[in-house]
Formats: sequence, C-alpha cells, structure tokens
Amino acid sequence: MKIAVEKRPKYKLLAAAISTAVFGFSGHALAEEQVTLKDAITDGKLDFSVRYRFENVDDDGRPEEAHASTVRARIGYTTKTFSDFQVGIELDHVEALGGDNYDDLHGDTTDHAVVADPEGTEINQAWISYSGIDDTAIKVGRQRINLDNQRFIGGVGWRQNEQTYDGVTVVNTSLEDTTIVYAHVSNVNRIFGPNSGRAGTPAADVNLDADANILNVNYKGLGIGTLSAYAYLLDVDDHPVNHTLSDALSTKTFGARLTGSQGEETKFLYTAEFARQSDYKNNPASFDANYYNLEGGVKFKGITAKLGLEVLEADDDKGIAFSTPLATLHKFQGFADKFLSTPGTGIEDTYASVFTKIFGAKVGIIYHDFEADEGSADYGDEIDLVIAKQVHKNVHVLLKYANYNADDFGTDTQKAWLQVLMKF
Repeated sequence: MKIAVEKRPKYKLLAAAISTAVFGFSGHALAEEQVTLKDAITDGKLDFSVRYRFENVDDDGRPEEAHASTVRARIGYTTKTFSDFQVGIELDHVEALGGDNYDDLHGDTTDHAVVADPEGTEINQAWISYSGIDDTAIKVGRQRINLDNQRFIGGVGWRQNEQTYDGVTVVNTSLEDTTIVYAHVSNVNRIFGPNSGRAGTPAADVNLDADANILNVNYKGLGIGTLSAYAYLLDVDDHPVNHTLSDALSTKTFGARLTGSQGEETKFLYTAEFARQSDYKNNPASFDANYYNLEGGVKFKGITAKLGLEVLEADDDKGIAFSTPLATLHKFQGFADKFLSTPGTGIEDTYASVFTKIFGAKVGIIYHDFEADEGSADYGDEIDLVIAKQVHKNVHVLLKYANYNADDFGTDTQKAWLQVLMKF
C-alpha cells in the first residue's frame, strides 16, 4: 500500500490560511462572537463517500489486459458562515485492491493496459470563501472549477483522483439573469495522484504550474436558452514531460455557447458553440484553430435522442490542433478515452445518442464516428453503453462499456466498468 501526502510549501500556506481564518480573527470579533464562531466550526457540514470501481481494459496496444479494482474514500468538512467567512477542506484516499494488475503510470507494470488511478492520499480541496460583498462570492485556495459543460475547464470527476485548482475565484450575480465567474489559477492538481509518476508519461509531474486567467459570463435572460461567453488565457509554465511541451499548452481561447430547449410535452433540444484558439505567451508555435459543436435533439415520453457534430480543427498542415488540456475529457469523444490529446490533424466527431429509463435505471447508447479535420484519415468509430441506478438514497450503481474500433488512429480497445458510490 502506497500512502503519501504531498508535502509542498503551498500546503503549508493553505493550512496557515485556514487556521488564520478559523481561529485567527481579531480579538474584538472573538470577544463579541465567541459562541457564534464555535457554532460555525462545530455545526458545519460533514461529507463522507466511498466509491468502488472495477475497470477492465483490453487494449491491443498492450499484451496484457488491465484489471483495476480501486476504492476511493473521501471526507470533507465545510463550516457554517461566520462574519461572511466560510472554510472547507476535503481529503481523498485511493487504494488498489488485489495487486498490480494495471498500469497506473507510476510503477513498472507496463505490459498491462493503462488505468490512470494511482494510489495515494491527497488534500483535494482546502479553501476560504468570503461573501461580505453584495452578490459576490470570493474563494481562495484549492477548489473545484467546473464551467459550462466542462469542455474547457473541469474537474475530471470520473477518475478516482479529481482535478482541482489552486487559485482565487470570484463569482458575481449582481446583473439580472447573469453569472460572471473570474478565476486566476496558479497550479493545476492533475488526476495522477499526489506523487510524480513514471518518466516519459503524462503522470511524470502531477501538477501544472500556471498563470491562467479564466473568465466565463453566463446569461439566462434570452428566453430561448442559456448563453455563455468566455475567455480562457492559459500560460502554462511546467509540463510533465518537458518545457517545450509546456509552452505548447499556452493558448488563448475566446468563444460562445448557446444551449436550450423548446416545447412542453415534446421538447426540442439544441446546442451551438464556437471558439477560436491561438498561441499565447511563450508558445513557440504560431497558429489559429477553431472549435465548434452543433447538436440537436428531441425529448419525448421519457426518451431523449440527440445527434451532433463536434470539431477541433487543425491549423492547415502545421501539425497543431485545437486543444483542451483542462477539460473533463472523459465526457467527450467516447468513453474509451482515445483522444485525450487532440491529434495534430484535428478531429471531427459525429455522434448520436439515445437515453431512457428502464425499471428506474438510466440506460443509454452512444455512437461516435471519428475522422481527421485535416486530410482524409478515418480514425475509427466507437460505441458506448451506460446503465445507472440510484438503488438506495445513499447508494448509486453504474455500469459502462466502451468499444473503440481503430482504423487510422490508435488500437482497438474495449473497456468495461462496474462502479458503486456510497454517500453519507
């Protein structure tokens, strides 16, 4: 068993800040509000969850299948608000059961397929928030940031070790029907655990040092749906493999997204999104690439069907394509996760899905057809299945399957999951 809590100066600063926030208010405040402060600390909210997952991966690129049996225990505590301040902390521990039967990108089990769920113990969140300004919330420290559908900024909640962000966020709702989110991120805590992984893999460094400015404006007053406009300026200082790749992740992205529905008994669903990305700061390349997603659907008598096209363009023949390094990537381009990094020739994903409920369980099937944006390569296709059910108020069960059939990209891959989440 490998249990390692990351020891870095940032943790010490976070711990000191939390201690100051909880115990270090002015003597005057303590004298006048001693009972209130005690209640804020002792009557806060305690959260505890255990998530077990078995993941089987059969990847033709590796001689042995992966059989990953892992469990994540998470405990968190959030105080009540005191003098407009609130404090939250969350700890995760991930444990592998049954031996080294998969490549977690840390050990030497390189003959097995990859499952990026390494063991370890880590502070997942540690933050202080302030709500003393009208219609404004400020949060400082390690925290989740999930924007829109998480296509650009997300927490990768699918993996046992979540992606969180060190920085400050400001959320303002002073304008009617409008939510403005600004975040400055100095460090991204990636999914690969508290310790650095194997050299030459994405897990070689578990953090991305960054100087990222993130702005998202969400407006719900149109009457036809929700409109989001965003600017994501990512200056990445440290890449897990080398500094050249680090600079290549530095991009600026501007875009807008509209999503909504019309109708009552029969609902027509629609999404349209466009973004443009170019090099930023020390990125050695000079490029421009577009992203767009067009999706339509219908919801009728408990059945939801959608058809869509998502494109991450390449910039002509430069071998550079639109990238989304901070996204919750598992939600997009197939459950098999074959396109975690956009190929240099870009990607066009034509997809269709049908979801319904059977005996109280959510059941869905999704089909993807992948092609290159630049050139004529046919990457392959994938079919995904999912069954999910809340079997008890505290217990949720999930079954998933992915079958990627490679053509001009990657290798044939099948994945299957059984997951049980217990929340208390």
